[in-house]
Amino acid sequence: MSEFLDRLDPAFREMIEMEGPSLFDLLKVDVAAARAAFDSMVAMMTADVPAFDGQKDLYHMPGLDGEPEVPVVEYQARETLHPDCCIIWFHGGGFMIGSADDMTAQSFSSLAPVVSVDYRMAPEHRSPAAAKDACAVIERVAKNRNPRKIILAGNSAGAGLAACAALMNRDRGGPEIAFQLLIYPMLDDQHDTPSGHMDIPSTTWTREISLHAWSHYAEAEGASAYAAAARASDLTGLPPAYIMCGDLDLFLDEDILFANRLRSSGVPVELAIYPGAPHGFNGFAPQAAVSQRANASIRLALEHSLS
Repeated sequence: MSEFLDRLDPAFREMIEMEGPSLFDLLKVDVAAARAAFDSMVAMMTADVPAFDGQKDLYHMPGLDGEPEVPVVEYQARETLHPDCCIIWFHGGGFMIGSADDMTAQSFSSLAPVVSVDYRMAPEHRSPAAAKDACAVIERVAKNRNPRKIILAGNSAGAGLAACAALMNRDRGGPEIAFQLLIYPMLDDQHDTPSGHMDIPSTTWTREISLHAWSHYAEAEGASAYAAAARASDLTGLPPAYIMCGDLDLFLDEDILFANRLRSSGVPVELAIYPGAPHGFNGFAPQAAVSQRANASIRLALEHSLS
């Protein structure tokens, strides 16, 4: 723990040293309470954010054959740089908490319309339910809109789902995906790497809670590539990717390994690693200098992919 704290950017110390029971510890014993606590935390963090002045629509898209409809939230800003494109967004939350009503998705709507997917989560649903929801949205967006470009994007578990959706979409012979934006993606159900064994404070995402989440989300017989993208044996033919992670994140090494595997498979990939940054850093402390650099890099990657 001392090494983690010694390397931690001072801007994140307050976030790490919060007192009281951890939201993530609560996730192990009461999912409903953890979801409510997460929603309350998000509401508190965004209380001073101006109301969205664009168009926000909640509706359902048809699921794949034999699957239920998929709820989505769509954001369209008053002025959009690339109205002929579509960003499909997947929220974070360890595959167990979180919502498609998402401030990050909303913020990207000035670049292109954003369809944020309320995918099926654990423990109610195991993989590949979420990836099927993602592919249903990809296929419906392509069929109904014929966008010039489709971007898959997400953070944490949502970024892991974006990577899995890209794999399932490739295997289904689905629509062309122009780009995948993976913000500290949750890719590996084993976390058997040096960073995966890092001693991390319980106020952020730890190995223990991550393995707990995987035990509810991955297939009962073991994680497939549609649950954990790191399990995929073939990464050829996937969309170009941007992968970002902090160097105090549990997911650091698996993200680097995945980036290198993509590159070796002929997939263009940009990898950004931020020193002194724990999991979720740019959302929990957006005012920090390293967060501002990271958020600017993410936006530039999106802008470039949409041009």
